Amino acid sequence: MVFSGEMAAFIQDQTRLIDLEGAFRSGKTTAALWKVYQSCIEHPGIQWLVCRYADGDTQSKLKPPWRQVLYTAGVTPRWDPAEMCDTLPNGSVVYIFGLKAQDQVSRYAKLRGMTLAGIYVDQAEELPHDVFLELIGRLSQGGHPHQMLMTPNPPDENHWLAAEFPAENTLRGRKYYSVPIYANAHNLPPEAILGLEQAYPAAHPKHRSAVLGKRGLNVIGKPVYGGDPERGLAPMFNRQLHERRLSLNPMLPLCEAVDFGKHHPCVVWAQFTPYGGIQFLGGILGQNLFLKDFVPILLSYRARWFPDHLEVFTCCDPAGSHDNSQGIDQNGVSVLRDYGLAPRHVDNANAPQIRAAMVERLAAYMRRRTPQGEAFGVNDTNWLLVSAEVVRPWGFLTDGFEAGYVWDEHYVSVGSKQIRKPKKDGWYEHGQNCAEYLELSFGGAQQSVQQIERHAERMSQQALRRAQRDNDPADRRYQQVRTGRAGY
Repeated sequence: MVFSGEMAAFIQDQTRLIDLEGAFRSGKTTAALWKVYQSCIEHPGIQWLVCRYADGDTQSKLKPPWRQVLYTAGVTPRWDPAEMCDTLPNGSVVYIFGLKAQDQVSRYAKLRGMTLAGIYVDQAEELPHDVFLELIGRLSQGGHPHQMLMTPNPPDENHWLAAEFPAENTLRGRKYYSVPIYANAHNLPPEAILGLEQAYPAAHPKHRSAVLGKRGLNVIGKPVYGGDPERGLAPMFNRQLHERRLSLNPMLPLCEAVDFGKHHPCVVWAQFTPYGGIQFLGGILGQNLFLKDFVPILLSYRARWFPDHLEVFTCCDPAGSHDNSQGIDQNGVSVLRDYGLAPRHVDNANAPQIRAAMVERLAAYMRRRTPQGEAFGVNDTNWLLVSAEVVRPWGFLTDGFEAGYVWDEHYVSVGSKQIRKPKKDGWYEHGQNCAEYLELSFGGAQQSVQQIERHAERMSQQALRRAQRDNDPADRRYQQVRTGRAGY
């Protein structure tokens, strides 16, 4: 193996905690194992733990490449099945087992009592945050340098890795690396890179993580607005087409939707244009915030971003009208009213059939053009993630429309019909629910589900009346007289 650029810097780096995130086939696992081997050779008697979270994955996917490194280096270890470790000829020890426990009671049982100088966790995005913190406490072997290495696939910006290893490398004693597949091009056949580029082209939402090795969308599932590639249907949401700079029209009402969430309250602002379009102008997603703490933030940013609005129409999650799961002694609607908001809500807005209908209506905007241009638009600014510790930009609504909001693999039965439902992921769902509340409460550019059902019922009744008239002899004679075909 030949290491260059960021990989070579990683091999030489002695920082206590290192997070090496890389694209598929970027060689990050091999580089980390060589770094472990070098440490074992340079520091006889040192003790390392090499692992993944699950023991089965550790034995089947990590132990073989570790042994290959030793074989390439000409080193034969002695395996101790009782201690689950390799002992090298110079006395260095490498433990090899997974960290996942059988139950919560023994969650840290495999780690407690271990004295280590080095820890390497492959696929660290699978590792729970609390286990990561427990691992740090195991770096205590005397007489040797201490270091923890992690090689996850790039997670999204909300993963704990992003907070523990910021991309700006602002935390002392920690280092973040990001490597694309091209960093390992000299060790790969050309068709491997070409195949990955074809699977995840530049327009694909996972191109950033899978090819470039950078943090971004990493969602598993079929996107709600992603079209159907198997049937040749293009995605309905197109970031290049639908995301653009938008501004408030002061002559139109500003519509806002509030989703209460569970410590993840969310607000999205939008306007409906006279030509049957919808424009999402901004939004805020709270992280670990109570609703009472979130509403003042909502009001502050609304005044800052939309100072010229004439009137505001507010709608909200109907769940907030009857429960108090937000850590407060009131329900969500009453909290909004206390701050001067006048929210409306539709009681069955969260019903699967209503949510599916709103998805269809939002998708129809994405396919429509108006005299003003694209009927569907998302502002390219004014989107924030807010917590007690940090405020940072995050286009959660755009990411959700593109790939973050996915279908649940399980269907629900409504009136003996199987209906798809979007998956509740704890992040993207909140902005999407706000978009659905907005369309349900203030949209109406298309018929609602209830209107369609009422129209179908009226058409059925009219057809029945016509059939009854046709079968009534007296009525049939009257129609003949009226039309001049009665014969006299």
